[in-house]
Amino acid sequence: MLHTVSYVLLNGVGGAVLTYVGARIATGVFFVFSGYHKLTNANRRAVFVATLQASDIPFIPFMQWFVPGVEFLGGLGVAFGFLTPLAALGLATICLVAACTDGMPRVRASGAIDRVDVIDDVLYLPEVLYMVLLALFVANGAGPFSLDAILSRYL
Repeated sequence: MLHTVSYVLLNGVGGAVLTYVGARIATGVFFVFSGYHKLTNANRRAVFVATLQASDIPFIPFMQWFVPGVEFLGGLGVAFGFLTPLAALGLATICLVAACTDGMPRVRASGAIDRVDVIDDVLYLPEVLYMVLLALFVANGAGPFSLDAILSRYL
């Protein structure tokens, strides 16, 4: 019994593959929904355009469609595990731009008490968490339960 407890405490309970698949699907679905709403809902698109304008993003007539298109299609790619490293890289790029242009002004406005608090606030940004998850998918691919795994059997 003690051996089992120490093993679990040091090595975890297992099931990393299923956890990875769950994280991949949840991340992909988030981006699918986010992109879909910006593409199809006029109010969401207006809020997004206002954010682009406030962040001084150029080419707004193009970007208001391009960014949610990448979110939607990249999210599908990540969720289904299709061309996952490419899809995740595209989404991570969007998150990086969003963190730098929209997230960092929020961090600066938060009134951090010291430099450690600034780091804490940056790490609290959802864009940063998504970049970390997406970096895993860029580095490791989709895993065994994916369209990429099926395709790799034939290539």
